[in-house]
Amino acid sequence: MTMPEHITTWRDARYDMPVGQQLERYNELAAKNASARARIELVTRGIYDPARHGADDRPPLTIAEHIELLALAECIARTVRHPSNVHHALLAGVTWADIARVVDSDELIVRRDYQRWADDQYDLNQRYPDRGMTADEHAAATARAADRHADPCSATPIAP
Repeated sequence: MTMPEHITTWRDARYDMPVGQQLERYNELAAKNASARARIELVTRGIYDPARHGADDRPPLTIAEHIELLALAECIARTVRHPSNVHHALLAGVTWADIARVVDSDELIVRRDYQRWADDQYDLNQRYPDRGMTADEHAAATARAADRHADPCSATPIAP
């Protein structure tokens, strides 16, 4: 995989490079941005000393680089915050309460989001039988997500 010429959305980064390469590029842009901003701050304060702080020019990020930085940050966040992590944690025995605490959310919201992900995985399996969740796996996931309380984001209860 190669670095795309223009990353303008998180999807561009997602499909064109592995997360390790995304992190490397993100770190490169973030360091460049921090360095340029630090130099501007030192100059503004009147304390910039080329002998101490380096005489090399540190141009700010271009608009395209700011967009790329934002796109990479979103892609990385979505990749590492993937709902399958919740699924695997549940299968390992982690409780809903623990998951909600760890992700700083409400348990019902975490359950709802998991159910939506499971539904999407089942839909994927219907289109591509070698992917997603089978009917049995979906039923088990739905049972895991079941709760007697109403979903706080809608008037309907979470499906049992």
